[in-house]
Amino acid sequence: MMKSIRYYIPNCITLANLIAGCLAIYQMLVCGDSYAAAWCIVAAGVFDLFDGLVARLLHAQSAIGADLDSLSDVVSFGVAPAMILLCFLESATPSVWFALPALLIAAFSALRLAKFNNDTRQTTSFLGLPVPANALLWIGIVATLSRLPLTMPILLSIVYPLVLVSCVYLVADIPLIAFKIHFPLTEKKDRVLLSIALVLLVLGALFVCLLGWAGLLPFVVSYLIASAFYRLFGRTNNK
Repeated sequence: MMKSIRYYIPNCITLANLIAGCLAIYQMLVCGDSYAAAWCIVAAGVFDLFDGLVARLLHAQSAIGADLDSLSDVVSFGVAPAMILLCFLESATPSVWFALPALLIAAFSALRLAKFNNDTRQTTSFLGLPVPANALLWIGIVATLSRLPLTMPILLSIVYPLVLVSCVYLVADIPLIAFKIHFPLTEKKDRVLLSIALVLLVLGALFVCLLGWAGLLPFVVSYLIASAFYRLFGRTNNK
């Protein structure tokens, strides 16, 4: 029998994530508009946040949905931010060869998602930096660096180590908060996660209003700090 339409709603939201990621790449490579590309990645992040939430609310989780989500995330949060960094470095250096390390972001994002799909320890929390957070991080880094009058050697001496650190952080077994909130909020854990999520959203909006896209850098750092405190007080469950 044909499945109820509710089973297709989360996948449609996931496909919207994929389309937003494709638009981000188009805006960067064809139009050269990093501002619009950043908006597309943020929109993809919103779709990525809600597809899982809607799937849980409708009890419509599926293996196909999980695979589709990872495939979409590779494009939106792996390839798209890599293109933003690559184009930024290409414009600031004499050869595209200096920009090629940016592609490691796409490669390690794909590796992180493959690891996530086959790691049963990540059902309630993340091990390693989630790819959407990494994408937002690089939007913030590029926006920050583009404002500074840096020479090419100094720029590369900053960017290359950051690429290495972010790639390692993507696949490292470092517990981080996963906002997998179940409604209604009958469990204390869900209420705590919702409170943390709302605080981070307010902080993120404040940072972006004050700093523009550069505000995404302190926003992601705030997420890492919140995860450290959450883990410190024993709220993270990696079983």
